[in-house]
Amino acid sequence: MLNTIPDEVNFLDCTLRDGGYYTGWDFAPDLVSDYVATINTLPVRMVELGLAGKPESHGYFASVTSSKAEQVAAGLLVKACVMIDAKDVLASELPIPLAVIRLTEGLVPRHITTVRVAAHFSNLAACRDICAELSHRGFRVFLNLMQIDVANAAEVETCLKEVKQINTIDVLYIADSFGSMKPTRVQEFVGRFADRIEPDIGFHGHDNRGYALVNSVAAAMAGATWIDCTMGGMGRGAGNAASEQLLPILTRLETSKERALLEHVLRHFDPLRKRYGWGSSAAYQFAGSNFIHPSYVQKLREGGVLSDAAIIRRLSDLRADERMSFANEKLATLMAKDDA
Repeated sequence: MLNTIPDEVNFLDCTLRDGGYYTGWDFAPDLVSDYVATINTLPVRMVELGLAGKPESHGYFASVTSSKAEQVAAGLLVKACVMIDAKDVLASELPIPLAVIRLTEGLVPRHITTVRVAAHFSNLAACRDICAELSHRGFRVFLNLMQIDVANAAEVETCLKEVKQINTIDVLYIADSFGSMKPTRVQEFVGRFADRIEPDIGFHGHDNRGYALVNSVAAAMAGATWIDCTMGGMGRGAGNAASEQLLPILTRLETSKERALLEHVLRHFDPLRKRYGWGSSAAYQFAGSNFIHPSYVQKLREGGVLSDAAIIRRLSDLRADERMSFANEKLATLMAKDDA
């Protein structure tokens, strides 16, 4: 395991995808144009423009196509990617190759060079054909291993063996889906996977316990060569490692570029933060420590009606088998509880 930060770390800014969980995957045109201009000045290797294959009703950046990419990112100087959800493919009645084609309709490997596949660690083996089809169509494939922190030793070993059977993965991401990991846990995972598999290792952190930044640095020190970040830390639940904090730590960012980045965040993302309220909090910390899906906290915090104390009381009522998956029916039950 490394104990210094490597010279070559690739940064992937996923603001438009992860931040979309708050805005319904719609962003103001001036924000997007300023975002592209700002990214072009930064040591960012790739931008995630959003999701692919979701209904149009989910928002503009939830169903990204190549034509959309050409419109919104025509001036983007770095590579672009989109994310698909493996469960959308696996739930289809179509054969996996056809389901992938249907889900990624409108995508060609031109402006968008890479497709990221979000998959629960227990579905890793089932993703082999998904990755193969994407690679066959000319895309680079990044696979985000979701909720891996809850896997036991035997399950992690199974994941390692299954990854070796998929030869079309370019980067395997360790995703701290619950924001539950501590730096030592991050280094354990990154180091173990880096030692055993061929693909590069990436890390995607969440800030439930306030560790997203330090975990991202720990991942780089342990050998991860791809690190995710977002403007202002904007992302589902508590959010992610903030681009304006991470880049100055892991790169030699010039003062003028850091100032421009901070001004961009203050102009566009601080108002959104005040409106939507992402960031570490007592409720998110409780959720992270207990492997509770972050959408429960995000939804319960909407409108500012419930205090963090009230949210924690409601989260405590979730059974162990209810915590890791979000369900609207269960949310409604939690919302209806009486604090009297």
